[in-house]
Amino acid sequence: MLRVCEKLRVVDVKSKRFGLARTETDYLRALQDAMANMDRCVEVEVLKSLGDVNLEKGQMDKNLEMFDRAMVLYRTALIRCNDADVGESLEHRYHFAEKLRLGKRLTVLSSYEPLDSLRKLCSLPNVAERFLDIDRRLTVSGKSLFLHIEYTRLMVEGIVSDDNVLEAEAIKSLGDVYLKRGTETRDTTCLTKATALYNTALARCERFQGTVALIHRLLYTGRIRQKRTTGKKNPKRRLQQQQGHVSRDFPITSPNTDVSDVKGHQSISYEEYLTTGDRALTDGKLDVAEQNFASALREIHKPSKPDRGKEAECLSRLGDVYVQRSKTAKEGRKFTQAAALYNAAMARTDKNKHSVTKKLQEIEKLFLYYTGNVETKHVPPDLAIGHKKRLQEMRTRAKSQLEAIDQQHNPYQYDEDDPVMITVEAERAEAVKSLFKNIARDRQSFIQGLVDECIGTLGPPPCKYAFIGLGSQATELVTPYSDLEFAILIEEGKDNDDTRRYFLNLTHYLHLKVINLGETILPAMAIPSLNDFLSEDPEKDWFFDSVTPRGFAFDGFMPWASKTPFGRDETKRKRPVSLIQTPAEMAKFQELDVSVAEGYHLSDILRRVVFLTGEEALVTTYMGKLNKVVTDDVLSHFMSRMSVIQILLDNIEQFSSYEPTGQLLNVKKDIYRFPGIVIEVLALCCQITLASAWNIIDKLKEMEKIHEENATHLTVLTSISAELRLRTYLNNGGQEDKVEYPEHYACMIEQNTI
Repeated sequence: MLRVCEKLRVVDVKSKRFGLARTETDYLRALQDAMANMDRCVEVEVLKSLGDVNLEKGQMDKNLEMFDRAMVLYRTALIRCNDADVGESLEHRYHFAEKLRLGKRLTVLSSYEPLDSLRKLCSLPNVAERFLDIDRRLTVSGKSLFLHIEYTRLMVEGIVSDDNVLEAEAIKSLGDVYLKRGTETRDTTCLTKATALYNTALARCERFQGTVALIHRLLYTGRIRQKRTTGKKNPKRRLQQQQGHVSRDFPITSPNTDVSDVKGHQSISYEEYLTTGDRALTDGKLDVAEQNFASALREIHKPSKPDRGKEAECLSRLGDVYVQRSKTAKEGRKFTQAAALYNAAMARTDKNKHSVTKKLQEIEKLFLYYTGNVETKHVPPDLAIGHKKRLQEMRTRAKSQLEAIDQQHNPYQYDEDDPVMITVEAERAEAVKSLFKNIARDRQSFIQGLVDECIGTLGPPPCKYAFIGLGSQATELVTPYSDLEFAILIEEGKDNDDTRRYFLNLTHYLHLKVINLGETILPAMAIPSLNDFLSEDPEKDWFFDSVTPRGFAFDGFMPWASKTPFGRDETKRKRPVSLIQTPAEMAKFQELDVSVAEGYHLSDILRRVVFLTGEEALVTTYMGKLNKVVTDDVLSHFMSRMSVIQILLDNIEQFSSYEPTGQLLNVKKDIYRFPGIVIEVLALCCQITLASAWNIIDKLKEMEKIHEENATHLTVLTSISAELRLRTYLNNGGQEDKVEYPEHYACMIEQNTI
């Protein structure tokens, strides 16, 4: 805040000497600089100050429109403000301006329109005319130096009139000014500011054509910057590139960084990062501590050949940071992130395993105390051991059943032309189908036990509920290593803050227990200093977890995943989504406007569900509402067709030409996915809402949409792909999808091509 005040102090002094007209121009300059530097604090303060200028003008001239402008500027600043104190000040200003506007009688203006009148209907020709007028005036006057002031003034006009097109075009034009200046002067700072402004315009642009234009400008600016950077001769950098090492820039400071604690990035070693981070953690500077520990990890992080001991050191320290964060924030997600970091550290070394286990037990106690309002003196250490044992028993059982199938149903001992081979192959497919149904039931029982354990500690739910399984759990193609994708249905009329808080806490507690199985990879936790999926900078998504075994875990927090009750946080393109809903609200994800806004994938996922635990009647209610939306009218049939087209467009290139080559394949992408897509497309075309892939095949045959022979082919093909995936995971001990293409499986897939 001191930094912001210093930047605006000079402008405030000038206002006393030169009056409001000059002051407004200086504030416009400050606003343009703030946006070019992506400095949100200064942007908010300048918008507030511009509101003050309009408020003062309104008082001096008794002009009600100025009060309106001031109110809109205060409101815009409030929306973009992250500081509670500043937000409170803005609220006071807004209400003061409103009081003046309503209390003053019209004296100067001949007519008065309310606040909403400032919102003009967006008109592209009108916007174009505004920019042409600026070009004409500046061409006549020759004062092109003030072009950026005029564009900033137009941007403010766009804010005041709620004209998104005008605001976005003005910001884009500001970017063009910096791009031209940077290109002519070879100043990379100007190019950086141009990129920042284009990104800001992209975030606020709602027109497809405008978005395309901005993306082109960003790509062009990136190429110019690359030429400027690579054009400079830097022997040291070139040597590093030849040796296969390029140092990455990574921020190690934050607004509360002590300058005496920070040295140049290039000169700081792994040990110095750790020392600086330890000191910051002791002083309570959690941002600085996290960034230094993350920088230390980045220094030694090599996915192909990880230094497990050093990685464990960094991850354990990051876990300490998140424990302190969780105590302050009292957020369930911070506790689970801390637990994931400790588990990742344990996966890398046996050193200090006992102390880390104690820390994990302490995290559970802290979570229950700060988030669940439950005080417990002791967490039994054998709970996680019991869960791991039960999970392993499930996997051992699946492996033994596969061996039995091999012995009892082996079609590969016969010639391809032998009719017995086809009969035995179909029998094997039925045996595999039975195996996968058993695995789905085992997982349901396992999940049910975990949920009951959590409820037993947190206390009874405030209403009726049902956990519904999604994805492969619902299609009955799940393995003992597959991710857990699920949502929660709650009783109609009980959707309130208390209910949602309880089920969010329950989900966090369940997540904590699942993380302590030790099979959750760190990128799935979306820890910002390691994997910031919301950033547009690819350098901020840099940590690859090649050590932690990937097995039974929650679906990740990535924006394209997030199929858990937590849903998805708001992104620049999409609103936030919660998967804790009543049956009626959950069914609305199938409606056209919601499906198109979210992308058809979410509606497709929520169309195939299975009961896991709770009140099964809620699932029945949901399926009833779902069937009504999906099958009742022409619009729903149109939506199904659109989903089919989208699925085919997404996958047609991958499956357009496919021949076995004897090389290592990704069993999930190259083999397992194709039969699933076939079944999904057929189900959508026939408007079948059954979840199980096996049941869909039976339904297609019953409806006479496919002949019995093709139904058998589809069952065999599905069983082959599912079996291959299961065998690969069992053999690799986790979700490792690489598999060598066995010759007899190649023949099987060729014979069953549809």
